[in-house]
Amino acid sequence: MGDEDYFGAFQQAFLVGWAPVAIFIMATAGFGFLYAGMVRKKNVTHTIIMINVGWTLAFFIYFLIGYPLAYYSDHPILGLPQWIPTISNPLPPILSDGAYGIDGSPSGLGDMALWFKMSMFMITCLAIVPGGTAERDKLLGWVIAAAVIAAFIYPLIEHWVWGGGWLSTLGYIDYAGSSVVHLTGGMLGLMASYVIGPRIGKFVGSDKSPRTFFGHSIPWSVLGAWLLVFGWFGFNIGSSTAADPETINIELAWVSITTAMCMAGGLFGAALTSRGHVLTSMMGLLSGAVAICSGAHIVHPIWAFIIGIVAGIITTFAYGFLEHVLKVDDALAVFPVHGACGVWGVIATGIFGPKVLFAHPIYGFELSEWGSIFLIQLIGVGTILATVAGLGFVLFFLLNKANLMRVSKDQELFGLDISVHKTYAYPEDMMDKD
Repeated sequence: MGDEDYFGAFQQAFLVGWAPVAIFIMATAGFGFLYAGMVRKKNVTHTIIMINVGWTLAFFIYFLIGYPLAYYSDHPILGLPQWIPTISNPLPPILSDGAYGIDGSPSGLGDMALWFKMSMFMITCLAIVPGGTAERDKLLGWVIAAAVIAAFIYPLIEHWVWGGGWLSTLGYIDYAGSSVVHLTGGMLGLMASYVIGPRIGKFVGSDKSPRTFFGHSIPWSVLGAWLLVFGWFGFNIGSSTAADPETINIELAWVSITTAMCMAGGLFGAALTSRGHVLTSMMGLLSGAVAICSGAHIVHPIWAFIIGIVAGIITTFAYGFLEHVLKVDDALAVFPVHGACGVWGVIATGIFGPKVLFAHPIYGFELSEWGSIFLIQLIGVGTILATVAGLGFVLFFLLNKANLMRVSKDQELFGLDISVHKTYAYPEDMMDKD
């Protein structure tokens, strides 16, 4: 067994082993706990089921349609796939061409291993969206929306950046999904929350001042945030495309440190600007994780900490801007955390990526490329933001017109757990205390 085989075995264990499983825990358990703790007690089980069911049909549809659209076409925008999704080769990319007597796939990819990893990124994007519409959304409408996102909207952006599309050709940098996953999910959540309208009683008085709806369990949300952090190390480290053991060792150590540094900076920045509010601080932790995804393999750890601080500050002020100025009820702050900080992460990569600022010696870019790469980052993130906003608005507008987005007023007031699902998260609370 040669060195290539050993490295291929490592890639296989990593691609279909630890990294996707960590991401899956992040996208289901992490978001489930985070969101469930942030809603009122009467909507806990509904919030969890929105996370747990949203990915299921979408997972299957991404296998059949989304992944082939993203990776089996050489069209710069989005063309018809050149190969049907047979998923013919289960090996990782380095061993995908005739190793072990298995014929290489027409795509030239290790189809099954790569599909499984990339499907976890898609699931993460989906898990973000229901946070914007929490406490007043319909399950059926979300399942339909998730299927459309997995079949077309997410693969469109994925193809542009990771599947050989026009942004990839330009040299746009998004290592682990600041824009592909987080900006896409955050903007879709924002469009959904705008279309569905605010929760009953959210904006009151003649000036429509926002009321705070306190979540029922800060400890649950904190646990969810830390589960997300666990998954993020699979998310970022699992984004490696290194083709030899030496490069991957250098790359993964760097990515691990920059990811942790940016998370620390995000928590610190949000804690400072929220006077130590624990939930806002945890959102800052996640904001730092979002912001570093784009340039985790490039920026120096010290700059990663600074990027995180800015991300934490952005989250605090973006949430206030949405509520107090735009009067949008983004219930669980999906755009401030994922959308706004996704944009910042892409831009920060263009700012702090040159080697003159002590960027990664292999992946950092030269000073002469600084201006052009920064411009490409701006063009790319702006285009993605506008495209997802437009497509997301149309999708949720149509669902809303079909009465598939929002529950009735009585159901919302009574609580979705019992009015929709006929269950309570805490049944003992409903018992006769006498």
